[in-house]
Amino acid sequence: MQKIQYREFQNEVVSLRRQLHSNPELSLQENETAAFVEKYLNDLGLKTTRIGDNGIVAMIWSNDPDAKTIGLRAEMDAMPIQEQNTCSFRSQNDEVMHACGHDAIMATVLVTAKLCFQNRDLLTNNVKVFFQPAEENGKGTDIMLDGGVMNDPKVDYFTMLHFANDAPLGVELSKGASSAAIGSVKIEITGVASHWALPDSGVDTIEAAGQVLNCIYDLNKQYSSSSQFIVGIGKISGGSTSNVIADRTLLEGTLRAVKLSDYHELRKLLLSKFAGIQTKAKINIDISETPIEPIVSDPELVDIGLEAGKEVFADQSRLVTSEYLSGDSAAAYFNYARGIFFVFTAEKKGQINYSLHNGRFDIDEDILWMAVATMHKYILSL
Repeated sequence: MQKIQYREFQNEVVSLRRQLHSNPELSLQENETAAFVEKYLNDLGLKTTRIGDNGIVAMIWSNDPDAKTIGLRAEMDAMPIQEQNTCSFRSQNDEVMHACGHDAIMATVLVTAKLCFQNRDLLTNNVKVFFQPAEENGKGTDIMLDGGVMNDPKVDYFTMLHFANDAPLGVELSKGASSAAIGSVKIEITGVASHWALPDSGVDTIEAAGQVLNCIYDLNKQYSSSSQFIVGIGKISGGSTSNVIADRTLLEGTLRAVKLSDYHELRKLLLSKFAGIQTKAKINIDISETPIEPIVSDPELVDIGLEAGKEVFADQSRLVTSEYLSGDSAAAYFNYARGIFFVFTAEKKGQINYSLHNGRFDIDEDILWMAVATMHKYILSL
């Protein structure tokens, strides 16, 4: 195998990341991002096709007519967050930021595609790179799957990656669940409005909401599992003014569990507890019956990924058992092909590292050439 000097690609992958970071776009609005990605791939000599308005697919063919196909996904959308970093490449779009690392993911996949294409004589499998819109709102996965991204040619191995800043430079892989089963919780309570001077004439939905919250808090404390779970309410709205009994209160939240069995049991228990609340108010409950499923990597692919990571990171290519309550609709891709989920950790030494979805989120860019090297070595190892 010819020697590839991966470090030589650092300036390019950093430049791509910064360009994308400066020009973030929200879900289903990734027009300029898609054009930028498409131009880069076309300039390499790759033919691109669109799925929906902004989904992009490009094939890199090996010389083997019987080769299998590796799918490598990148997400394109940013988040409705005001960037608080003061770097030269900070977001130029108010209230929009790549606070989830999609800028780094796109840059990594673009340069990995370049390496695969320019060294395609080394490929033993075809490589299909695709760039997905609307990951943050969950709609993009359906757009890509409904558009046939996993077919023609059929994807045999699905690959995804993320960046985090909670550990030193390295890569993490797991043979267990890398995310949680996630569903939405929406509780609408309706009552009767009345002036607070005439409390017996009204039905108070805020009091009923308090009972709902107590049920949730009790369940979080009382339910027992060997894996992580949470029922959380993130938004409450209700009432019209301070001296009127609220005739409508809406609670919105999430149900998350690493084990799918816990998710379904918690949903059943919640519905039972809510049904037992003593109130004149009407409580309408909607908890997702079919959640986003947990991401579980193929164990054999994890072993291959760890070995590829060791060539770059040595002992910082880590097999982890930690559980996370984060989620990703990309779990649906794993129903079509054997899959693997790489997490590249890029803690900035000597600095406060703000978490994903924070306006100060950032990564140590030294990780970028290393991520490219790991992805390319993994692809060649399959």
